[in-house]
Amino acid sequence: MSSYETTGINELLGDIKQMANSFPKEAEKRLQKIGNKFKKIVREKGPDSGINSKRKLKKSWKSKVNGYRGEDLELEIWSTSPHFHLVDRGHAKVDSKGNKKGFVQGKHFLEATVQEVDKTVVPVELENFMNEIAKKIEKE
Repeated sequence: MSSYETTGINELLGDIKQMANSFPKEAEKRLQKIGNKFKKIVREKGPDSGINSKRKLKKSWKSKVNGYRGEDLELEIWSTSPHFHLVDRGHAKVDSKGNKKGFVQGKHFLEATVQEVDKTVVPVELENFMNEIAKKIEKE
């Protein structure tokens, strides 16, 4: 069985990049799984107005893996909802004349989702990625 022993974070990142370059298809698959889990969590954490609309925030999340080589792979996640940034970061309330009437605090659910995914999903998927690569190396 192949093992990767590192003492510092820079060495670990170097090993992960090397594995991703050697096995780009598997790295892309793991990135896509992380993206799918991110979208599921952000849907759960995001606010729901209770109104069914064409541009519903919970149903607006999309993802795509960009890049062809392991070191160039990146996961892009976005919302197609035009009011996403207003709900997440907050916005000023204005009347019909443009006068400020208050401020609506943001929900900050995107930041909470990123922190949760970093703590729970990424380590598990990284471990699964390394186990999958180890199995492929053993077969060869």
